[in-house]
Amino acid sequence: MHFVNSKLTKRFDLISTHVILGGFALFALFPIVYTLMTSFKNETEVLTRPPTFFPSTLVTEGYEVVFNSEMVRYYIPNSIFNSMVSSVVVVVLASLAGYTFTRYKFRGSRALELAILGLMMIPGLTNLIPLYRIASELRALNSNIFIVAVYTAGGLPFAIWIIRSFFETIPIELEEAALIDGCTPIQALRMVIMPLAAPGLLAGFLLMFVDTWNEFLAALVLLSGNARTVTVGMYDFQSSFEIAYHVWTAACILIMLPVIVLFIGLRKQFFEAMLAGALKG
Repeated sequence: MHFVNSKLTKRFDLISTHVILGGFALFALFPIVYTLMTSFKNETEVLTRPPTFFPSTLVTEGYEVVFNSEMVRYYIPNSIFNSMVSSVVVVVLASLAGYTFTRYKFRGSRALELAILGLMMIPGLTNLIPLYRIASELRALNSNIFIVAVYTAGGLPFAIWIIRSFFETIPIELEEAALIDGCTPIQALRMVIMPLAAPGLLAGFLLMFVDTWNEFLAALVLLSGNARTVTVGMYDFQSSFEIAYHVWTAACILIMLPVIVLFIGLRKQFFEAMLAGALKG
């Protein structure tokens, strides 16, 4: 009897867990699916009351408008370039800093770590006016290179602490064994430490990529014209197409695609990195 109750309890727990998680998944996915369905409606159908979920006929009018606009020609490529370059640079610099903090203790190293942590508490909004003045003086307004530098500086503190935690989980004895075998410190870092820390580096890259992809305020202030990113472009896109919900939603789907494709391609490594960090932390 006890065995039967235990088996029923386990089955109930399994079913209830799947129901709860399924409910959360539906709640999170509903806006995305509704946006996708709306993007295939025509201009008349998106204004019907009560609104319909599925389009009566699949049309690509919204996508045709977006593909012929600056969104696809300029804004999406700009965001891909800015996010990709800044994320790679941040991961490289954060890796060197995180490795240094975990392997070399020097006077003031702890204070420097706390100072870097403190930088994360400064609201980005407070830096916009100085950044605008600097960009104006350097004639770097509407420059992808300057906005990449801004994103890199803003993302470094967080990335350093994320990647540093992964370096801490790697035993120093592995590095010492590599040195005994004849490796130089750089070779030991490249051939032993970096492969083991790769999941953490990937996690830092993905988090940085999404953060810069969604960034709005700095791009709004420092970029204009064809140098805009998708967030600023979408903001201006709305004013160009009044009540054209099918066009807006088509633009939203295209803006989501690069991030979704990136996460789907690297989801296994990302979740492994998060799980490893949680268990070792």
